[in-house]
Amino acid sequence: MSPSLAQRLTLANVLPPIFICTVVGTIWSIYLALHLSPMLQLASSTAAADHALYTKGVWQTVISQVFTAMFAICYARALLGQPGTVPEEPEWMMGAKGSCLSEGLTTRELKGSTGDRRFCKWCQRFKPDRCHHCRICKKCVLKMDHHCPWIMNCVGFANHKFFFLVVSYSVLSCGFIACTLSESVQRSVVEETAATNRFLLVLGLVLAIIMGSLMLAFLSFHTWLMMKGMTTIEFCEKNLSPGAASSIPGAKGVSYDLGVYTNLKAVFGPRWWLWALPVSPPDGSGVSYMTSTSLLKNGLDDTAEPEWTGNEQQKAAP
Repeated sequence: MSPSLAQRLTLANVLPPIFICTVVGTIWSIYLALHLSPMLQLASSTAAADHALYTKGVWQTVISQVFTAMFAICYARALLGQPGTVPEEPEWMMGAKGSCLSEGLTTRELKGSTGDRRFCKWCQRFKPDRCHHCRICKKCVLKMDHHCPWIMNCVGFANHKFFFLVVSYSVLSCGFIACTLSESVQRSVVEETAATNRFLLVLGLVLAIIMGSLMLAFLSFHTWLMMKGMTTIEFCEKNLSPGAASSIPGAKGVSYDLGVYTNLKAVFGPRWWLWALPVSPPDGSGVSYMTSTSLLKNGLDDTAEPEWTGNEQQKAAP
């Protein structure tokens, strides 16, 4: 067990994931036992089996279990994975002077009052652009979006893709289960069904609809943020009053919107055919980022690769 995970294993932090696992397990168990199993007719003889119903049960089983498995894998990666933290290089330590030498880029986000590099008094390190300190995780997180209690972890540069896939697959799973489970609920009304089974079917349908609706709203908001090249923290900062926003580094005057395709690659990684899988996170160190101003200066469009400088450019050279 990593030290970071051990620090997060408190009762207050563990309860939300337990709640999520309980709800997911309840929906999955009801769907499997009271919807899929009767359709697959596992207890029926081959001669008495309804082959049309069996075929429908097979493809519903395959689709629902694939969605559920992808949700579970992405949830585990978002919960157990590291969101990214400040490197151990000397230029980020207390007492270092100047700009981010390892990236070859000057620091854009500075203290509004003094113009100095941003410094974390808890971690005793300088903070890169888009980096914020999480008091729950007790560390600075690269490209921090927010701290999510449901995954007991921060959402940052390294696990943003897994978090987004968790929300996406939860919407797909709940939507598919709600649509197909409604058939069994309707059948339980017109056919003789045990009261307990009827109650459980309705419970599973209601839970799937509620969870799916909540996750759909959440997914819509985060999709919009991703298309704009923003994090949740940056969205909140930009919507503060002008006087408050002017004192927050990066709150105004800096845009990381590089076009839809490039914004998608910044979250899902460079290979579009792997975007739906919990592999291939985005490239880069999470320390420095191209801005829309830099993009215009380099004459790039939203389908081109950003022209990084410093170490990023050297790594890309053949």
